[in-house]
Amino acid sequence: MNRSVIYLLDLPNEILIHILSKLNNIDVLYSLFGIKNERLDSITRQKIYSNILNFASIIDKTTIIDRFCIDILPQISSNIKYLIVDSASMERILLASHYPNLNELKICNFRPKSLLHNLTDNPSFRYILKEQIIKLEFMNMDVIGEERSSKEYTKIVYAHILTYFEKLEHFSVGPRTMFGYPCLSICYLPLNACSSSVLTYLSINVRTFTDCLCLLDGRLKQLNTFIVQVYTMKTDLSLVHNLDALPNLKCFSFIYYGLIEVYDGQIVSLLRRMLYLEKLTLCIRISYQDAFIDPISLLNEFSLHMSRLKSFKFSISTENKKDDLVHYLSSNYIKRNSMNAGHEEVANIVCSLGMSVINNVFTIPFEFAKLVSIGNKFPNIIFNNVNELWVRDEVRFEHNFFLRIAQAFPLLKSLHVSDIERLRSDDDANKLSDNIQLHQIVVYPHLSFLSIDMEGTYYVEQFLNETKTHLPCLDQLNLSKYEDLRIVTNDFTREETRRNCANVRRLITGNEIVGSKDYHTYFPLV
Repeated sequence: MNRSVIYLLDLPNEILIHILSKLNNIDVLYSLFGIKNERLDSITRQKIYSNILNFASIIDKTTIIDRFCIDILPQISSNIKYLIVDSASMERILLASHYPNLNELKICNFRPKSLLHNLTDNPSFRYILKEQIIKLEFMNMDVIGEERSSKEYTKIVYAHILTYFEKLEHFSVGPRTMFGYPCLSICYLPLNACSSSVLTYLSINVRTFTDCLCLLDGRLKQLNTFIVQVYTMKTDLSLVHNLDALPNLKCFSFIYYGLIEVYDGQIVSLLRRMLYLEKLTLCIRISYQDAFIDPISLLNEFSLHMSRLKSFKFSISTENKKDDLVHYLSSNYIKRNSMNAGHEEVANIVCSLGMSVINNVFTIPFEFAKLVSIGNKFPNIIFNNVNELWVRDEVRFEHNFFLRIAQAFPLLKSLHVSDIERLRSDDDANKLSDNIQLHQIVVYPHLSFLSIDMEGTYYVEQFLNETKTHLPCLDQLNLSKYEDLRIVTNDFTREETRRNCANVRRLITGNEIVGSKDYHTYFPLV
């Protein structure tokens, strides 16, 4: 080529395909597909079909929905096997074309009142939902809190879906934390509620341990993977459950973040029914009176019944008195015991709380979304899955500790801070300064929820002073005392604390907030 200007279509196909491979599929479709150039249109199709036969896209911008629904989706719909859609645009997208190969559906911002029955009652969707969808996922569901609402939600959503989606084999509801998540509550519903003869994979939160038992009483006969998070270990002894063996269950994950004050072996009894389990994931917190739990000893309680168990990943936290601590908390002892049992590498975190101590033993990498009771000392591990963290200790947390937290928990969204030391509000550590400090600023890029369960200005200063900490996404702030906030912000006029407060939409304090003109300027979104 001797020309000084080379146009896109002057390039050979190999280079064009290489360029397109560097672009997001949505950008390719929106910008290049259907521009009435036969060569470029053919290359675009080749790129889309070769790289993403299971076409997936989150379509939530009104400005591009028309282009997708009118020009793009009808031309590629026969190749779409997987759709990720926002509930607000789902109905329009499904009506845009015929999807003969669509079998996986992920719905974001699910709102059952405005969506579920409209879809299932619409004859245009009936075949897709009843006969085609084998995998269904919900993300960011609406928030409910009352037990009555949870039972009602189970009837109108969970039970309805398992009945209506006749081919459904995989059903997952996320995210994997309890906050803002509608639980399944089935224990007082009819025996045929939430039943399916084809479902093999279920990932869900349930309200009680009894609800967990109900899901395993025979109504899901083909279930081989069950991932469950329990809100409370409450059981109703008046209910009689089918306690037969569960020969089809190959993968089981049980998560309970609350504190089990009386460990009565009901989890072990459940596990002993899983004769052919191959993968087990367990997260529990137990308050013991006399001993700490060795997770390998716990495994031995039921492993004799699990000859096929290949993987055991866990986080087992035991709270106890400090007596006889050395024998149970020796890291070398824990690692040696684990290696002798042939399982994954483990680590432990010890958190001292006055006369008691908490020992959390876990496999590496850490599998769970929430970590409770981490103290000043913790191993140099990156916790990539944790988005909710509770820190507390009998010794005050210094700046370097929070710097380590930011580095060790890169995806942290929720942080709860407390200690049991009585900090003096007038000591040198709490003197406010408008000068930039000689230390590295701690950055929490995703933190949206911060709770400081401690009176005094020390931690309020640590987090709100932008010369110490940067919180670009802080949405909710919980403080023990309104007066501490007023002092740290210098009656809501201090510039160094203004930026970290600017995005807060919800402010909760232990006493009444007396708003002023400067207060409302400081928190414009509250």
